[in-house]
Amino acid sequence: MNIRHLFAALFAFILLLSLSGCEEKEQSKTFSWSAPGTELTLTYYYKDDKVLRQTAKNKIDYSAIGASNKEEAMKVLGPISQKYQSVKGIKESVDYQQTYAQETLDVDYSAVNFADLNTLQGTAFTGTAQDGISMQKSEALLKAKGFKEVK
Repeated sequence: MNIRHLFAALFAFILLLSLSGCEEKEQSKTFSWSAPGTELTLTYYYKDDKVLRQTAKNKIDYSAIGASNKEEAMKVLGPISQKYQSVKGIKESVDYQQTYAQETLDVDYSAVNFADLNTLQGTAFTGTAQDGISMQKSEALLKAKGFKEVK
């Protein structure tokens, strides 16, 4: 192998390394919204403009759903929670405290069935399985609904 071929191969290798190092890293944005008895915190994980996954931490006072105790809240929230848990790509749980419920929700947009997701109570998104979820459009939708970005 002559020196010219060696330099060409070395240059191609360095170029490949530098290009792979420039790949956009996963980023995140967090938004919050609250009303009397309810606090929602949503975090979007995205690359470029494509949302990869989303997490939610929701605190719901029993009084906000017309429940006076844990048992009544379980009757209201339990069936909704079960529907979320039955959808592939979603992990959801509710921790019932003395006066409120704390919901944790994780959505993996690469694994979720968008038709199933669309049937769930409380979901709102812009995008399709083919196009993906746009971070820019999601942010605009959230801000239009009164969410504030948490810096």
